[in-house]
Amino acid sequence: MGRKGQRMKKGMAVLSMLLLGAHAFAADMPAKADADKERIRSMVKEVLREYASSLSPKHLNADAKGLMQNIGQDNRNFMRTHKAGYFKPFADGQHPRATVITCADSRVHTHAFDASPDGDLFLVRNIGNQIATAEGSVEYGVDHLHTPVLLIVGHSACGAIKAASGDYSGESGPIKNELDTIQIPKGEGGIGSVVLNVHNQVKYAMGKFEQKVISGELTIVGAVYDFRDELKQGQGKLAIVNVNGESDAKKLAQLEIVQATEQAPARGRRSPY
Repeated sequence: MGRKGQRMKKGMAVLSMLLLGAHAFAADMPAKADADKERIRSMVKEVLREYASSLSPKHLNADAKGLMQNIGQDNRNFMRTHKAGYFKPFADGQHPRATVITCADSRVHTHAFDASPDGDLFLVRNIGNQIATAEGSVEYGVDHLHTPVLLIVGHSACGAIKAASGDYSGESGPIKNELDTIQIPKGEGGIGSVVLNVHNQVKYAMGKFEQKVISGELTIVGAVYDFRDELKQGQGKLAIVNVNGESDAKKLAQLEIVQATEQAPARGRRSPY
């Protein structure tokens, strides 16, 4: 590291100490000075923000720079290969066919089950593919966009499931809040609990959107994206494990909506080019 880099590192260390000192100082102030405490914290945070924004691009994290270069290049390629006709169906509004709740895990992306998701999937992502922690978004897709399908997708090797099955008391408050709503047995963080969580989410959705399900407006589908072939249906398979509360494998196999997933796609899908 050069001298300038060392100076900048020291500068950040000093500013961080100032922030910690401000928090400590504010904590020692009388209770009646709450407004003053917050003002001190805000002033120090603003100094840190200004310092960070003044950094030269060459001092950016190398991984961050490389990632943004990749994203920029991929976006330019996308623009070059997708002309105006591609965007026409959804440029002025959206009419998705499914609200999809899936995990935020980086290994789970829609290209595994929808080659052209633009305008087709109203996507909601969070750790553990839950409804409770993203209820407003799910309601928007079902109640305002009127998607005929609510698809809940869990996945193999889910970190949220593993964490929820163990001791996560050391996590931050927000993370604990999201893990608290995953109801699975302790000590069982494998594929069985992944499937159980999907069943639990379907059950939650059934209670929430009961009238739409009964009227036939909405079908709730629970699935597992199995990129490790733990369900022995093929690596990368989107395995349907629940439809409107039905989870018996033999009965599921007889359902038309499940059989449709094994057939060739319907004609008329928008071309990605």
